[in-house]
Amino acid sequence: MQFNSFLFFVFFVITYTVYLSCGQKWQNRILLLASYIFYGTWDYRFLFLILFSSLANYLAGHKIKSSDSEKKRTAWLWVSVVFNLGILGFFKYYNFFVDALADLMHWFGWGNHTFTLHIVLPVGISFYTFKTISYVIDIYRNKLSPTESLVDFSLYVAFFPQLIAGPIERATSLLPQICSKRTLTTTLFTSSAYLFLFGLFEKTVVADNLAVLVDTVYSGRAKDGFSVVIASYAFAFQIFADFDGYSNMAKGLAGLMGFRLIDNFNAPYFSENPSEFWSRWHISLSSWLRDYLYIPLGGNRGGLARTAGNLFITMILGGLWHGASWMFILWGAFHGLLLVVYLPLQKKLIKLPLVFRQLLLFHLVCFGWMLFRAENFEQFNSLIWQIFSNFHLILDTDQALLLKKLLFYTTIPVVYQYLQYRNNKICPVFAWPVAMRAIFYVLLFYMIVIFGFNDAQSFIYSKF
Repeated sequence: MQFNSFLFFVFFVITYTVYLSCGQKWQNRILLLASYIFYGTWDYRFLFLILFSSLANYLAGHKIKSSDSEKKRTAWLWVSVVFNLGILGFFKYYNFFVDALADLMHWFGWGNHTFTLHIVLPVGISFYTFKTISYVIDIYRNKLSPTESLVDFSLYVAFFPQLIAGPIERATSLLPQICSKRTLTTTLFTSSAYLFLFGLFEKTVVADNLAVLVDTVYSGRAKDGFSVVIASYAFAFQIFADFDGYSNMAKGLAGLMGFRLIDNFNAPYFSENPSEFWSRWHISLSSWLRDYLYIPLGGNRGGLARTAGNLFITMILGGLWHGASWMFILWGAFHGLLLVVYLPLQKKLIKLPLVFRQLLLFHLVCFGWMLFRAENFEQFNSLIWQIFSNFHLILDTDQALLLKKLLFYTTIPVVYQYLQYRNNKICPVFAWPVAMRAIFYVLLFYMIVIFGFNDAQSFIYSKF
């Protein structure tokens, strides 16, 4: 059930109507039931896993809190972390690693063995697993007390607006909202409705139309390097609009019910260095990796070499989090390398004009997106070969059409990001005069009607 489908619209209207008619205690029960129905529409078998995960982490949190020695607290922490990573590893990475092992055995001449299983990847497992891990770690760090209500904790894990593709909410932020009475103000209602509308525009108008352009070129039908470059720019904005669109829709849906989710994107393509980029892109994941992996590894303590190693390890694991693929690992390694290379160059690069630093990083990020989008290294090599051996700036009809589509579908996202960056506001539209806002809302609505996809296309990050 996709946010951009008619089925979800019906589901949400029914859920919202019942939700508004109940008190806080029953609201949580209604939301938990709705979240399980929502999740079950993907595959009812996934429900057993998320129920088991919720119960196990609920019990682990209480065991950590009630243990009378540090040794026992630490033991229960590791039981929970191993349990969570074990489930994630089995469902998401088992076949990837056994295939790699089989290839290694074959390379040494030890036969051609196959140990793979037919495993269905539960949607959203990467997101809710990171939520449960942060919950038990925060209890261990005494930043959080375990919730007494299993219903409330289960709702935290399965809350449907951000279950499939985040943002990865911390228990320290979302659980207090679940456990207390929520107030839906007029301001929160109108801002949330706008966020959902803008997210729907980003997904159905920008991302889905750019996806057609990207798929046409990346499927092997690229006849020249210029088309590959245009498609790579298009993918940079496709994945941004797709994921930012989901995040805005999730924030909007949660806001309509009185919840406030964190901001997940903040004009990332106007960053001037890799560190700033990761403070603006997929903020909930990058901050999670910082707090629960990079800093425990040592962070920036211990000198330049130690910091570089910690950054590299963090980004490789961050790439692997996206999926069981060598291309994701390479993408993570590439961003780790960027962070490491920029460390000693920061003081020198700061002397260059800001726009140059921004354009340089944007093109480096786009190169990284080619690694992310390519299905395998052979396809990536083919695309790079086209760019460097068959690049022509004399536009033919097909190339001109690709360029026009790119400019048409990216104009609003680029301008909007610029306004976010310049005004340092996630939603600069709220500062506009009422008439100007109304015109913008009507424009978004008609663009969705005219240019939006009629069929609900899946979100990119729902696969992770």
